[in-house]
Amino acid sequence: MQKIDDKTFYTETMARLLNNQGHHHRAAEIYRYLLEKAPDREDLKAALDDTEARIGQGTATWGDVSGVVARWVELMLRLRALKRLERLSIPRIAGDGPGAR
Repeated sequence: MQKIDDKTFYTETMARLLNNQGHHHRAAEIYRYLLEKAPDREDLKAALDDTEARIGQGTATWGDVSGVVARWVELMLRLRALKRLERLSIPRIAGDGPGAR
């Protein structure tokens, strides 16, 4: 995520949103900024402690994600092949189909 020098969006809501999306480092940065402005806020201190505890937990590496990406690509290729098959129109032959001998 690109760092933005404009602190307009450095709010508790933005920090919570980033935290919920797994951007713990950015959320912690915002909580630290907010604590500089209001050092007596115990709720912000608790939120920062919680966020810092999450840093490192759930950090996915490419090795963790590569299997999911490979499966997604495989399924997309199958879907593409299925759509091509659906576009084919195969004429029916008399006597072909259910009940034919």
